[in-house]
Amino acid sequence: MGERYHVKCQHYLGNQTRNAALFNAQSRAQTDNNWDLSWLARFSPAATQGYELGLAQKTRSPNLYERYTWSTWQMAAFMNNFVGDGNGYVGNIDLQAEVAGTNSLTADWHDAARERWGLRVTPYYTYVQDYVDALQWDSTTNAPRLVPVVDDFTVLRYVNQSAELYGLDLSARYLIGHATRYGDFTTQLVASYTKGENQDTGDNLYNIMPLNATLSLIQEVGPWRNTLEGEFVEAKEDVSQVRNEMRTAGYGLAHLRSRYEKMTWSVEVGVENLFDRSYDLTLGGAYVGQGTTMTIPPLPNQPQWGTPVPGPGRTIYAGVTVAF
Repeated sequence: MGERYHVKCQHYLGNQTRNAALFNAQSRAQTDNNWDLSWLARFSPAATQGYELGLAQKTRSPNLYERYTWSTWQMAAFMNNFVGDGNGYVGNIDLQAEVAGTNSLTADWHDAARERWGLRVTPYYTYVQDYVDALQWDSTTNAPRLVPVVDDFTVLRYVNQSAELYGLDLSARYLIGHATRYGDFTTQLVASYTKGENQDTGDNLYNIMPLNATLSLIQEVGPWRNTLEGEFVEAKEDVSQVRNEMRTAGYGLAHLRSRYEKMTWSVEVGVENLFDRSYDLTLGGAYVGQGTTMTIPPLPNQPQWGTPVPGPGRTIYAGVTVAF
């Protein structure tokens, strides 16, 4: 498949001729032999508890944009960004496939009938060999940048490095009222925490969600299911320095949903962000949706580095589902 990516370029703008010649001189054929494996063991010593031990290997080959984009020219590199951070990216034919090994342990405690309460906790650890990260790239010298760009968009090149991720997933539920005058009432909590670190550089991994949780109060009466949900996200402080990832403030949102369900159809209405709170999306990346984003620094009156993508305001929705 290599010859499909042979490049012809006759002009000199942005080191295009040099970049094209270097790309064309390389062997572009790549073959990945990937294996995905998983193993799960379960142990239930009593009706009120259960444990799971999981081991897994997941492999991901670099995609075409990570391997075969060849230009270090700023304008061309900026058009190669599918991670949403506002930077430009240059590919690397020699990238190896990522291989992630994960160990996890799940503890599940509940009442014998699984009706009144339950608690499920899953800590995990993942080590990624040949993790596809990036280095800031100097297009003039065609080498890693010696003095890093700080607090601005820049050009990066994909490279293999090592990474680890670890965290905890937690879910809990409790039936606080059963067969009351107003139906059944249940509380549910779902929370997660993840930490990701590049083992070669000590940098934080890009786009890792900080501590977050949703707490719900659910009322079920006849065919009705009504939910009041609080969504809470901690401030994002562990950011990727090489990508100049932006920090975001923590926030809390309220959502309200109501569902009427019959055997073959249901109707649902709801309000997201009930109090119309302004906040930035934690994993929304950089806002580059206005004007030109093909120069560094941006032209006057154009979006500058440091503007995260804002979250949606109050949203009212309705839907109908029919099964047949």
